[in-house]
Amino acid sequence: MEKGGIFLIKVTYNDLGSLYFSVVSDFQVEDVYEYIKKNERIKEAMVLWTCNRFEIYFSPGDRETVQYLEDFVREKAKRYSVIHGWDSIKHLFLVSAGLDSMVVGENEILGQVREAWEMSRENSLSGQNLNQVLRKALQIGKKVRRENIMLLQSRSVASEALKHIHFNDGASTLVVGAGKLGTQISTILSRRRIRFAICNRTSEKAKEIALRFNASYEDFDVTKWKNYDNVILAIRSPKFIMTREDIANSRIKNIIDFGTPANVPADLGDGVKIINMEKLAGIIESREMKKNEFSTNGLKIVNEEFIKFSRLLMSTDKEEMLRKIYSYSDQIVRDEIKYIEKRAKSVDDVELMGKGLQSVRNRLLGFVINGIKRSEDIRSSETVTNMEEILNENLSRYETKKIKKIA
Repeated sequence: MEKGGIFLIKVTYNDLGSLYFSVVSDFQVEDVYEYIKKNERIKEAMVLWTCNRFEIYFSPGDRETVQYLEDFVREKAKRYSVIHGWDSIKHLFLVSAGLDSMVVGENEILGQVREAWEMSRENSLSGQNLNQVLRKALQIGKKVRRENIMLLQSRSVASEALKHIHFNDGASTLVVGAGKLGTQISTILSRRRIRFAICNRTSEKAKEIALRFNASYEDFDVTKWKNYDNVILAIRSPKFIMTREDIANSRIKNIIDFGTPANVPADLGDGVKIINMEKLAGIIESREMKKNEFSTNGLKIVNEEFIKFSRLLMSTDKEEMLRKIYSYSDQIVRDEIKYIEKRAKSVDDVELMGKGLQSVRNRLLGFVINGIKRSEDIRSSETVTNMEEILNENLSRYETKKIKKIA
């Protein structure tokens, strides 16, 4: 893995509990990538934003890049944490396995990680570091689910939320939003043979889903939403999309709000039941869903795979660092021998001095090399990171000189 390793700045429900839903403000993932790309030191990055997490994985991690991203995150979230190295990698493995989710074992997160990776690629910010870690994270996520398939019951935030509406015969239901979440909700409703209508800011997408699930199409007009008994908000909005005034004298009895931050106020008056992300989190937590067999088995798999992966990477890291040290020092010795050849009186003198230079080199570098071989994680040291950066610069300089000579 390249210099600095992978760092992570995160704001998650698991860290903050229900406070998460009040500390994260609305933003566009595209804006995060545009901000990241303004810093030339950040070579790789991935943004993972779901209904219960906002995370930025990036490399290299150092004081400058961490501070730069903290400046952005601080404006979007009142509380956050920074982790690095193996801790950030293991966290991603737990996320992909569904073990760091509000709904343990949820199916959505694996697809969300895959989509976040694809968006990182589209922004030319997915390189060797992220690729090898994400590839492994997805493998682990699949393995955890495959080996615990009997313990999974189509868990997802959407399916859990929909359990809290009694879809009575004759009751009308509206899904607002035709993105991935809206499509997932439409799939669940269709499987349960519940009739519904769908609307979206972009009408074409809503009409496409309506046709696919034999649903009705509705205009994206709040005044028309009053005519439904159940309203499911599967969108994000920088401000409340519905207020007390909007639903006054309406038929609305149930609102499920998947927005983070919320799309509607927590209290819309008597007669309207609201299930928002904060309330849903409390309901799920009260069931102690995390204390189950899936968590135990899944955590065991993650730990085993993490140990294998970290050992493989550490071995590769050490080999690469030692290769660069030897390559750079060999070049210095060769340069000095060339200098000696021009001034030495005999070939024997050159050979003797060459051996002497190599001996001095080996003795001087001996403690550095042994230290690297004995270290558990050479990426945790900023000193080592800086040393590798200098090595890369000098090796690059030598390669440039070599090309010029050939030319």
